[in-house]
Amino acid sequence: MSIKTVVTLTDTSGDQVASRVAVELSKFTEAYLIGVAANYETSFYLCTAGPMPPDYEQKLQEQTAATVSNALAGFTKHLEGSGVSGEARVTNITLGGTFEELMHLGRLSDVTVIRQDDLVKPEPMRSAIIEAMVFDSGVATLVVPHTYEKTFSPKNIAVAWDGSGPASHAVHASMSMLEAAENVSVVMITPNDDPKHADLSDIRHYFERHGVNIHLEVMSNISGSVSEALLNTVDRLNADMLVMGGYSHSRVAQYLFGGATRSVLHDMQIPVLMTH
Repeated sequence: MSIKTVVTLTDTSGDQVASRVAVELSKFTEAYLIGVAANYETSFYLCTAGPMPPDYEQKLQEQTAATVSNALAGFTKHLEGSGVSGEARVTNITLGGTFEELMHLGRLSDVTVIRQDDLVKPEPMRSAIIEAMVFDSGVATLVVPHTYEKTFSPKNIAVAWDGSGPASHAVHASMSMLEAAENVSVVMITPNDDPKHADLSDIRHYFERHGVNIHLEVMSNISGSVSEALLNTVDRLNADMLVMGGYSHSRVAQYLFGGATRSVLHDMQIPVLMTH
């Protein structure tokens, strides 16, 4: 699928690594870029913090406005002079509430770009927003490590394939980047027996019909977790982007049992494109 519209959520502080990657992705794909600054509404603080001084609400609103302004300025700094067509918007988010305005923009894009949460400098509700984008937007979400310093140029891409619907969606969403890549490795991690030869042939032929010659990396009977084996393989392949299905189980199962998705999002060192 071709990428024509990219949406990125800005950060409230820092160097806006997601905005930078979104600009680089948009330039690479000739897409239109929408940078979104979240206005985290002040009602949450006012309702939970108890009695406040008379000017507290005004000061809080001024602080919130300054935060939004700084986020927009950071996005604009990366956009200006890039040659990418785009715009900046503000979306309202109630702390503890929903992200409908952001989801509306996401559903009318081809890829959303968001930074991994940083435990040292956390963003409000970042993990919940990432989960909502992957689960409910219906489009691919590119999650960028908060420490990512490289120029985003996906030439050596790893695809995690488990035969699931989310994995298939991820491949379809990233196909234009896979077609432009120099190397594509399909990583299959099977818990028991090796996959059938016919299944491997079907995978190879599917990509070949798109003009993508793949390297198949098949592992079975691994020791340790699937996420650890996947990330170690991606590192060994020197991949610069990972494509994978996210949250292949229900939200309840993910909450109770964790899962490879959450582990990858925590330990990732390169951008990860996910769909559900």
